[in-house]
Amino acid sequence: MSGEKAIEYDYGSCIAFVIGLEIACGLMAGFAFTGTVVVLTSLGDPSTFLSQLSLAIMYSAVIIFLRALFELHFLNITVSIQSPKPIIPCSGPLAGWTVLNRSMFIGSFLVMTSIPVMFLLKNLVLLFALSICAAVLGNLLFYFRRWIPIRKAMEAKGIV
Repeated sequence: MSGEKAIEYDYGSCIAFVIGLEIACGLMAGFAFTGTVVVLTSLGDPSTFLSQLSLAIMYSAVIIFLRALFELHFLNITVSIQSPKPIIPCSGPLAGWTVLNRSMFIGSFLVMTSIPVMFLLKNLVLLFALSICAAVLGNLLFYFRRWIPIRKAMEAKGIV
């Protein structure tokens, strides 16, 4: 044990790396969302199997990329909490972490539910039912499995 070296992490580089991944995931989620809207609005007959399959795949991509985006966001928060130097401001004009995280959570839920509503507008009831269930279940799981532990860690550190 005495010969082991303490590992010093480069928190700044870690956060910079994760930010690059967040940008890529946000771009891909936007692309999948836009693709879904374009396909929905330009479909001649959206009730065909291939149309519904392509819409389901694109909606799944939106969910996957938004989940990755939030996982990366919470990775950034976790790294910031563990940093020996304060990274997340606890006071001042940049201290609105609760509002920021709540806005991101609600905004992503609205994006994830807007696509199922578009499915319903095109009378794709089965796709609507499956996708709205996925949106609600995904957000509930994310809230209880990710957000609550991160919030407790932030509270323990005195950030929230």
